[in-house]
Amino acid sequence: MSSLALSPQQLEALVDILVHHETYSEAESFKYPEAIEKYGYPFCLPTNNGSGTGVTKSSSPLLQLLLTRLILPIPGVRDLPPEFWNTKFRSIMRRFGEAELSESYDKGTLGSRKRLASAASVIHECITRGLLNGIPNDELPNLRSQYDTRKAEDLSRSWDDVVQHLVYGNLIDELFDHFTKTANLEDHSPAVDAAVNLAIIYIATFLHHLFVLSAEGPYLLKLINNIHGLIPYSVIGQTLRVGNAGTMINAMVRLFLAKVSVGAISNWLGLTQNASDGMNLLQRIITLVLDWDTGEFRKAIDNIKRSKDRPSELCLAAIDEHLQASRGQHESCRELSKVDEKSIIVAILEAKDKTLVQSLTEEQHAQCLQYYSAQLAIRDREKIIEVLCRQTPDLTTTIVRDVVSVFEPMIRDIHKNVDIRKHLSSVESFLTDLIETSKPKARDSGKSQNGTMPPSIEDYVALLKRNRHLAYEYLRDFADGCPDLRTTWLDWAKRSLETFRRPHQGASSDQPGEIDKKLQDLFKGLPPDQQSTVKAVIDDHVTYLSASESISTIRMQSIIDGMIAYENKETCGSMGGPGVYITRWHCLLDETVVTPNTPRGPPRKGKDVKGLKPLGKTEAIAKTEAWDPDALTRQEEQAWPEPPDVSIVVNTLGPQFKNLIAEIASTGLPSK
Repeated sequence: MSSLALSPQQLEALVDILVHHETYSEAESFKYPEAIEKYGYPFCLPTNNGSGTGVTKSSSPLLQLLLTRLILPIPGVRDLPPEFWNTKFRSIMRRFGEAELSESYDKGTLGSRKRLASAASVIHECITRGLLNGIPNDELPNLRSQYDTRKAEDLSRSWDDVVQHLVYGNLIDELFDHFTKTANLEDHSPAVDAAVNLAIIYIATFLHHLFVLSAEGPYLLKLINNIHGLIPYSVIGQTLRVGNAGTMINAMVRLFLAKVSVGAISNWLGLTQNASDGMNLLQRIITLVLDWDTGEFRKAIDNIKRSKDRPSELCLAAIDEHLQASRGQHESCRELSKVDEKSIIVAILEAKDKTLVQSLTEEQHAQCLQYYSAQLAIRDREKIIEVLCRQTPDLTTTIVRDVVSVFEPMIRDIHKNVDIRKHLSSVESFLTDLIETSKPKARDSGKSQNGTMPPSIEDYVALLKRNRHLAYEYLRDFADGCPDLRTTWLDWAKRSLETFRRPHQGASSDQPGEIDKKLQDLFKGLPPDQQSTVKAVIDDHVTYLSASESISTIRMQSIIDGMIAYENKETCGSMGGPGVYITRWHCLLDETVVTPNTPRGPPRKGKDVKGLKPLGKTEAIAKTEAWDPDALTRQEEQAWPEPPDVSIVVNTLGPQFKNLIAEIASTGLPSK
C-alpha cells in the first residue's frame, strides 16, 4: 500500500468534500433545460444504440441515486406510469429551465430560492453519504440502557444507537407495532426518547436559521402566512365529512382542480381545442401569493422612478431592454462583469451606450441595482405563474390528478378508518403556532430593542415539543386503523433502510465501506506530487470537521441547559444551535458570487450580502421585523471554524468521483 494511502478519517473527509460539491452542482444545473434531458431514468427512457437497449449514465448521479433508491419505491409513487416521469414531470422541469429564473449574481443578494435550494442540498448530501458508504455494522447496543437526556453526548450516542437498530435490527418493526398500542413514541425505550430530543433540537435549529437568522426569514414567514390564510380549511373539513370515500375524493378534486371558464366550457363542448381553461383553486392560490409579491416590488420600482435624483430614463430603459434579451446575452454580460470587475449595471449600460455610465452617480448606480433586482423579482414570479398556471397543456393540474389517482386506494382506506378532519385541524393549528412563534417576542431583558427580541432556538424547541403529539396521534390512528397500509409502508421502510447497510458482514466502523475503497483507488492513481497536495488539504478538512463536531456538541449542551432556564423564564434563549450541516449550508451561501455594489470593483461573495434583502421585500416585511438578521448571523458564525479551501481536491478528483457515482446509480436500473 502507498505510504500516502488515506486513513478512515481522511476518506470520510474526502467523501464529505466531494459529495458536498457534487450535490449542489447537480441541483444548480437544473436552471438549464438540458439538465432534465440528461438526467436519465426515470425522466429519459433507455436508449437503443444499435446493439440493444442500454442505460444512459445520469448527469445528476447523486440525485438519481436518491430518487431511485428511496423515492421511486414509495407506495403510490411506484405506481405512477412511466409517462408521468418521462413526459409530464420532465416537461414541467424543462419549462422551469427555459424560464431562466434570476441569478443571485444579478440581484446582488441571496434570495429565497438560493437559501432553500442550498438547505435542501445539504440535507440531501447527509442522506447520500449514508447511501454511498453505508452505516457501520457494529454490535447492536442495548436501547434500554441509561441515556441522560441532560447530556449532549448521551443524545448523540442515542441517535447513533437508534440508527444502528433501524438499519441492522428490528427497531422499525417495533416502532410500527408500538404505535398500534400508544401515541407516545418516547415510551418505546430510553434510547428512542433521547433520540427524539436530539431530533427536536436539530429541527428547531434549522427552523431558527430559516426564519430568524436568515435575512429572508420574515419574508418567508409572510409568504407562509399568506398561503395559510388562503387555504379553505373549513370547506375542506366539510368535504371530509362525506361518508363515501369516492364521493369525498371527487369533491376534493373538484374543489381544488375544477376550472370554470369560457375556455373550459368551449373545449368541453368541442367548439375549441386547447383554449385557455383559466385557473383552478390551487392555481389561483399560487397566483394570488405571487401577485402579492409582485405588487410589493412594483411599489419599490415606482418609488425609484419618483425619486428626485433618480437615474435617467435612458438608463432604466437600457435595463428593461436587457431583461428581454436572450439567455446567451444575459450570460455574456454577467461574465463580462466578472472578468472586467465592474458591476452588472455598468456591464448592461456599457453594452447599450458607454456614455450612459459617464454621468451615473454612486447613488444612481445603487438605485439601478435596486431597480434591476426588483424587475428580476417581478419577472421570476410572472415566469413561475406562467409555468404552473397559464401554459397549455396544463401540466400542473394533470400531475396533481395523476398523484391523487395513484394514492386514491390509500386515501379511501384512511378515510374509512381515520378521522382526517381531526388531523387537518392539527395541521392548521401547527402552522398557526409556527407563525406566532416566529414573531418578535416581548422580553424582560436589557438586550431587548423596543421591548422585543427575536425568537430563540428554545422557542422552536418548545413549539415542536408541544405539537409533537399531533404527529404521534396521526401515526397511532393510522397504525391501529389501517393494518394493510401499515404493512405496505413497513415493507417500504424496511427495504429503504436496507439500502444503508454495508454490503458485507462484519462491516464495523473500523472497516471501510465500498465507496471508501473506490476512492482509495482513485487517490492512489494520482501522481505522487498531487497525492501530497490533495492529502494536505484533506487533513485540513479533517481538522475542520472535528472542530465543527466539537462546537456542535457544546452548542447542543447549551440548548439543553438553556431549556431548563427557558421553562423557568430565567433566560431569553439562544441564537446559536448545533449541527455541522448548518456550517455546510452556510458554506454554500458564502461561496456564492455576487455583483459588486460599486460601479467598479471585484465581485462580492455571499457572506458579504447574506444580511441584505432585495428591494420590495424590505418594504413588505418592515412592519414585522424587529431584529437585524445579519448581525445575529455574524455573531452566531463567529463560533464556527473557517472552512479550508478544498478546490484542489474537487478539481483533481471531482470528475472521476462523478463518473464513479454514475456507475453506482445506474446499477439495477431498467435497461429497456
